[in-house]
Amino acid sequence: MDAALAQIGAAFDRAAAINALKLRVERQLRLGPRHPAVRARFAGRAELLQGRSLDTAIALVERWWRDERRAYAIARALGRGIKLPLDVLQELRLILRLMRCKRLQAQFSTIVAAVCDEATEMAAE
Repeated sequence: MDAALAQIGAAFDRAAAINALKLRVERQLRLGPRHPAVRARFAGRAELLQGRSLDTAIALVERWWRDERRAYAIARALGRGIKLPLDVLQELRLILRLMRCKRLQAQFSTIVAAVCDEATEMAAE
């Protein structure tokens, strides 16, 4: 019984959560910025990042993430927490950090534009 409980606990520990985040981000990266699922998930935030540098975007997303964590903690205490916005920001943080690590500063504006392209077209109609 103890061994089974230890296995169940290991499946839901912090390492498993981090691995799940990495797998979600890897999937988003494989799909690319023009994929409808990627656009649906990130277009709203990407529009707010247009015209900014990668470093500025990272700082801004960090601030959004901290604010959203506080809001989620308050909402959860009241029994109304929704985790999706926090998950999206967490994935975006990892993607932007990976872009900085891979030295993709020059491609940042092109990628943001690709994510926002369809959303802008739909808003114009």
